[in-house]
Amino acid sequence: MKYRAATVLAILAIVACGSQPVSSSHPGGPSAGPSASASTDASRRELLFAALEPGGDLTSMRDNVVAIVRQDGTAKGRARFDARQLPKIGNALPLPQPEAHVAAGKVFFADGSGAIRSLSTDGTVANVTTIPLTSGQQVLSFAVSPDGNQVIAAVFSFPPVRNPPPQSPIENPFGPGDYTLQEWSAKSGQSPVSLARRNWPQSTDGGRPPNDVLEVVGWSRDAPLATIDTEMGTQQGSLGRVMFGHVAELDAGGRPGPPLGGYSCTAWSVLPDQTVLCNDDNGSLRNFSVRSKDGTVRYRFQATGDEQYLDLSLSPDGARVAYLGNGGQSAVVDGSAKTVRLAANFKPEGWLNTTTLVGVVQTPQGEGNMALIRLDHPSRMEDLGFHGFFVGVVQGG
Repeated sequence: MKYRAATVLAILAIVACGSQPVSSSHPGGPSAGPSASASTDASRRELLFAALEPGGDLTSMRDNVVAIVRQDGTAKGRARFDARQLPKIGNALPLPQPEAHVAAGKVFFADGSGAIRSLSTDGTVANVTTIPLTSGQQVLSFAVSPDGNQVIAAVFSFPPVRNPPPQSPIENPFGPGDYTLQEWSAKSGQSPVSLARRNWPQSTDGGRPPNDVLEVVGWSRDAPLATIDTEMGTQQGSLGRVMFGHVAELDAGGRPGPPLGGYSCTAWSVLPDQTVLCNDDNGSLRNFSVRSKDGTVRYRFQATGDEQYLDLSLSPDGARVAYLGNGGQSAVVDGSAKTVRLAANFKPEGWLNTTTLVGVVQTPQGEGNMALIRLDHPSRMEDLGFHGFFVGVVQGG
């Protein structure tokens, strides 16, 4: 089965651990931190973030823990969930969105059954809603409103797996059936309501998915956001956990508007005010810009020589972009094209604030522990002591 090369964009039973010791069944997780009896004022000053464990590439589908973590790597809250399944789509891998998002001082996470729950900073786990999943061939994406009171979700279904399986990688891997997309909306604590549904017949091109699939990727201050021409599969690796397509607002009926930043903007990440980090050259990963919603360019930057930039993320004020060069060196560039090299073997995943990056240590065996880099000491990594993937900031001080 043939797919387009993945357009890499940047940008998600239970046991809540809170401040109790971390279970011995998860020795690699964040260690337990100070008692939860700290004062409310001190808690408000903490800069906390959410992480999925054990992290790694999206296509591995290993995550079964979500944690709220302090900057020293200790867990303030932690919960387990059933990992989701990976649809079988032939000689390619699906490209789903992360299982968690942050909103309203909590982290919201979805398990393999479609149940969405929230984890608070005191370790409390609460049921939010359940999005119906009926097959292992489905991919769920969702987002939560800034106040934490509403969920928007999309479920894309691949056709059933062919039985018996094909004997050649170029044969259609699917049996009879359509591709489908179901959009849902739910108030916190209530059952979801159907917004829209689409069907696509299988094409004759080896079972290739449609090129106008919608996938929910986030929620700005104004509206939920979705990719409107989503890459649903790849034969080249996902290159991180990212968005895959042009990003647009969704209206109350789940219908998308025009792309943020314009049609020439393939979005890597979007800030709450809809400032957007764009790939400007249709996936060659060399020319980029930071734009407003209407397409007005704030600044541009580009790779030099034969280099390509991967794993890009926009700082909370929009003034800087972190990236990983395809040669393995990460850096931060600002609007004046000033570039600051970061510590060797650091792969950026996002920002805690305008001067602090969070990412993972790259090792010969793959991704290692999560780590922080502060821009006043860009060559120094602070190893956080556990494997994970950065979801977002839960609470700022």
